[in-house]
Amino acid sequence: MPTPSPRPIVTVLRCDFVPEPDRTNHGDAHERMLVHLAEAAERAGLDIELRWIDVYNGELPADDDPSALFVTTGSATNPDSEEPWVEALRGWMRRAVAARRPVYGVCFGHQLLAHALGGETRRHPGGWEVGRVEMAHRFTLPPGGAATDALPAADDQGADQVSLLMSHQDEVSALPEVAVPWLVGDFCTHQGYVIPGVAAAVQGHPEYAGPQVADLYARRRHILGDAMADSATESARSPHSGVDLTVEVLRYFLG
Repeated sequence: MPTPSPRPIVTVLRCDFVPEPDRTNHGDAHERMLVHLAEAAERAGLDIELRWIDVYNGELPADDDPSALFVTTGSATNPDSEEPWVEALRGWMRRAVAARRPVYGVCFGHQLLAHALGGETRRHPGGWEVGRVEMAHRFTLPPGGAATDALPAADDQGADQVSLLMSHQDEVSALPEVAVPWLVGDFCTHQGYVIPGVAAAVQGHPEYAGPQVADLYARRRHILGDAMADSATESARSPHSGVDLTVEVLRYFLG
């Protein structure tokens, strides 16, 4: 009988830390993502091995890292930061894309990957985007499509509506030439993109849950203001599409 294939490894790149008491109540940034990926993999019917690397504290994947997919967490750091760990991660992202090592960029990772590949990022002139945000889902990533770089034709007129929980000021204002728009919003146009066969990225937080962001918005109430914090907290009580979108990504790269 043939030897069973080893489980694909999915490695989380920790790009932030969560302050107390949120860390105790809801887990650190990488811990939240690991839980989310485990849920998405189960729903996708995929048997994966999960690992994490502390990029925030200076670690990077080795050249011979066997991971089938790398997933970033969000971060309070700006995508154009010159901090050494950000510069190192930006360079690693360029090398990863050139070597066709798949990346799933989330929030900060979405912005940093675009910045690394020649796109543009900025502080949004309208300020914060928080709460549950709806956007157009231009196409569904095909299972196993990364093996052929195949993407279905986009349907802007009949696109499904999906939603993600948000907490950001920076945005991708122009995509890299190699990127294909995937999720399109009103406040922020580039809510998600795909680099065929190589990367997928989302501005929102698919891993967030209502109680987590309620505490986050409470902590940032003095920045957001009462009206925005209250509206965001209320909207976060509704279901969102985070797990469904991550299922798409996992099936696309691992399916």
